[in-house]
Amino acid sequence: MKDKIKVYFENQKLYINSNLDLKEFIVENNSREFPVIGVKINNEIVSYDEKIKDSSKIEFLYANDLDGNKIYKSGLKHILIVAVNELYGKNTQVFFEHSIDKGICFTIRHDSILEDEDLNKIKLKMNQIVNEDLPFKKINVTKKDAINYYQNVNELEKARIIQGVLDKFVVMYKLKDNYNYFYTEMPYSTKCINKFDIIYLGNNKFVLLFPVISADYEIPKYNHYPLNMRAFSEYKKWISSLNISYVADINNLVSHNTIADFIRTNELYLQKNILKEAEKIYTRENIKLVLIAGPSSSGKTTTSRKLALALKAYGLKIFTISLDDYYLNQSQMPSDVVKNRDFESIKLLDTKLLNNHLTKLVNHEKVILPKYNFSLGVKEYNSSAVSIDDKTIIILEGNHALNPTLLENLASNNIYKIYISPFSPLAIDRHNHLSTVDLRLVRRIVRDNQFRSVNVEETLKSWQLVRKGEEEFIFPFMKDVDSVLNTSLIYEIGVLKVYVEPLLYSVPVTSDMYEEAKRLTEFLKFFHPIPSEYVEKSSLLREFIGGSIFK
Repeated sequence: MKDKIKVYFENQKLYINSNLDLKEFIVENNSREFPVIGVKINNEIVSYDEKIKDSSKIEFLYANDLDGNKIYKSGLKHILIVAVNELYGKNTQVFFEHSIDKGICFTIRHDSILEDEDLNKIKLKMNQIVNEDLPFKKINVTKKDAINYYQNVNELEKARIIQGVLDKFVVMYKLKDNYNYFYTEMPYSTKCINKFDIIYLGNNKFVLLFPVISADYEIPKYNHYPLNMRAFSEYKKWISSLNISYVADINNLVSHNTIADFIRTNELYLQKNILKEAEKIYTRENIKLVLIAGPSSSGKTTTSRKLALALKAYGLKIFTISLDDYYLNQSQMPSDVVKNRDFESIKLLDTKLLNNHLTKLVNHEKVILPKYNFSLGVKEYNSSAVSIDDKTIIILEGNHALNPTLLENLASNNIYKIYISPFSPLAIDRHNHLSTVDLRLVRRIVRDNQFRSVNVEETLKSWQLVRKGEEEFIFPFMKDVDSVLNTSLIYEIGVLKVYVEPLLYSVPVTSDMYEEAKRLTEFLKFFHPIPSEYVEKSSLLREFIGGSIFK
């Protein structure tokens, strides 16, 4: 066994040559039909240029892994940028704007409107680049050189954001003659990125699709939600009117001590949209029930309270019910759901009881409502019986509020449905958008730590199960809503950063969640911290950081 080292790979011990090239190890040991997207050595993602020098634990990453999926998306975006530049010239730019239904919405800024045949050209060129088996070359450049480069290629927002960080060096990746960065490691070759699709929405706007974690290396079907798209575009138009498009613009407000006024303006903008929803409901005849649903950490509790106040201003009576009070008693919960820790499942809700209570309330019958005791895992009935009259509207809020199984006995013309989510149009730069999923995750980490005694590792570990539950039980019902309400606050990451960074830094390198924590700290470094004292007590953000007037 001379000059051999022991490595642990897929629950087995292997003895390999010392200083073995990592690429060679991949070729010899990848038994799956899918390409390896990344590699972890001792829990850290490493470059493909590494050699295996010591006894180590080695793990392959694929497109349907949490870490591997991020690498896949970054590689695919780089290929798309290069393909567009080769087809239309370097003056034609790709702008990645926001996430949308398992894809990324992007715009191509070109002298003319592109046609369907251009879509085919772009996909063909991308496939050519994939088949050329080209390397993503990792390059470390000085901060000064990176700034000069991006100024020379007229990507000024990148120069500005790099200027604002403390790093002395910037990691960039070269593909052909394009230099870029995406805050992840990259695949070693374009041949790894062999599955994708592009949907053309018209007017030079597209959706880039890629394998997702839940789809087992398949491209998911794209579902178009025009109300979601409108929520993004309206918010983007508003912040653009204030000369804000990128994180560096918010940082500039912090640096010039004008962020407090912007926070107030941002809060008023969100409040204005809530008032618009109240007006729509007030002017709609026969509304008995308002449903407010959305994925985890969308701000459902605060939004429902604010909407209730707005409706009261129209002279309406409001009765609020939270789905959290209709969990099954712990002893009644399905064993398969509990075993799989599928805590986002609608199977955990007492849907029969909820249907019964809603029907009775709408018919003006008396009901004793439950209050769920999460410490004991039981519903408790400590309140008196209640009833409502014809002028009262029920607001039902919760993850599953849009699910029709909750409302089997109520007429659809008596129901107004609102889907909420934080759709942020803010971007780090033209090639790195602020993910809605990441925004919700940061909110949840802070809230779990503040109010639920759940540490950051537990939140990160459970996040994919949360996402799975959302895709199964929440997103399918978005298509039937009356309205979509955007609950993002453009300034919020700067505030959340103060709370979440110490938690992320506490994740040890031995943790399976180390790389995910590291990825989040990498994107947080571009945001200047914002003191929470500037945040109003009525702000939706207080639902996560504490101090809300809505108890």
